[in-house]
Amino acid sequence: MRAILAFWIVHFCVLMALSKLSGATYMLDIALRRVPFTMVAMLLCYAIYRILQRRRADSFWRLALTAGALALVAAAIYGLVTTIGFAFIAPIRDFGPYQWRMFLEDSFIWLYSFFSWAAIHLAMVYSFEVGDRERRLAQVEALAHQAQVHALRYQVNPHFLFNTLNSISSMIWERELQGAEAMLVSLSAFLRTTLEIDPAEDVTLSQEIALQKLYLEIEQIRFSERLTVEIDIPLELQDARVPSLILQPLVENVIKYAVAPSKQATRLRIAAKRCDDRLMLHVEDDGAAAKINGGTGVGLHNVRQRLATRFGESWTFDAGPTAQRGFRVTLGMPLQYAAQ
Repeated sequence: MRAILAFWIVHFCVLMALSKLSGATYMLDIALRRVPFTMVAMLLCYAIYRILQRRRADSFWRLALTAGALALVAAAIYGLVTTIGFAFIAPIRDFGPYQWRMFLEDSFIWLYSFFSWAAIHLAMVYSFEVGDRERRLAQVEALAHQAQVHALRYQVNPHFLFNTLNSISSMIWERELQGAEAMLVSLSAFLRTTLEIDPAEDVTLSQEIALQKLYLEIEQIRFSERLTVEIDIPLELQDARVPSLILQPLVENVIKYAVAPSKQATRLRIAAKRCDDRLMLHVEDDGAAAKINGGTGVGLHNVRQRLATRFGESWTFDAGPTAQRGFRVTLGMPLQYAAQ
């Protein structure tokens, strides 16, 4: 309705300006006589608007043809009203005997105005629909992104929980009650911390490392003499943002494939460094046990999927054996801080 009002106010002003330029000296009289006819034009446009609103489900071209036909009818009605009004009811010049050519001439003149309004209305409707469609698509993509992150997260926790509960069960079976109790306490702290984290949100690198330390406390109870942990995180990277628990599947793989099957001591190293505007994270070990082929295991696949979901194309992933022995995984992602 506001668009109709704005269009015909501008239209009225343009007509008055043209009258002034043509040398008319009775501008006030013309303005007073033209106001009611402008209101009639507004009512006709409102009728077109209501009809088009009821046919919004039609295709754009069918809607355009309907708008054109309605504009033609509105121009004919308005041409008849203005011809009769200015010729007989409120004449502003000597029309002479009424002739049908007056109706045709006026209808043709007003046809351009109604077609213009119909075109502007269709353009606005199309623009609003495109914007609304884009907003709905963005909402759907956001919901899909969140659902995917949740699904990947739920694949990680049961895997870890199964391994930990299996270890606790084994320790109870072997009468290592003190170790089982300590593991349960550590497991409780780890689960409580992870449940407080929104899986769709990032955490600081220091928070992620703290979570991994809670996890490793559990594993060091199991492998007290066979697991050594080394963490190297520069102070400048402590507040860098990373997806929550992004390192947990990689650390778990080290325990599963390097520490558990080996009789020898294994060193697990977690490191971070900055390469220009990118954050590089490394998880490696010096274990001699055979590794899963890079990227085919559940843990590595989950990490790849989470990186792709979170960063689109702006991520790197490399996994494979080291030069001597052991296995190394390197993650690359944009370096972002909390304020970014």
